[in-house]
Amino acid sequence: MGLRYCIRPATSGDVAFLAAVMDESRDPWNNGAEVPIDRLLQTCACSAQIWVARATDGTPTALWGVAPMAEDPEVGHLWMLACEAFDDEPEELQELSRLVFGEMLDQFPRLENIIDSRKVRAIELLRAIGFAVEPALPQPSADADLRLVWIDSDRLHCGGRAGLLPN
Repeated sequence: MGLRYCIRPATSGDVAFLAAVMDESRDPWNNGAEVPIDRLLQTCACSAQIWVARATDGTPTALWGVAPMAEDPEVGHLWMLACEAFDDEPEELQELSRLVFGEMLDQFPRLENIIDSRKVRAIELLRAIGFAVEPALPQPSADADLRLVWIDSDRLHCGGRAGLLPN
């Protein structure tokens, strides 16, 4: 991977920028559908960590965040938002995500989310990074089959560790 992106803790300006260009942004958890701006802002407000990838020109291109789960604060509820720039570069998004998830796993022993089985691209991305993808369970209220996806340090690092920030 070249130095095409820089990962840093996100600022309110990064979130505002991505909110302003939301029609160009993609939610991998939602088959590339647009994300309502109010949902993004609420999610950011309750997140313990928010990271941004900026292109070499400084433009924010992706956000990753994690919030403690209400039922178990040791587990981080993971979320992610990536611009169209990564549509043709899934491997680059995987590598950036691995670095960010490593930082999140320093705070939370486990990261997880529940994803609609129809969101094939998101599931493929997470599986490629090392996430466990549990069997789909029918969820009649959501009119979908949902899958629990999770990762811990052992699954992410497989013996090695590269971090973003010095310890």
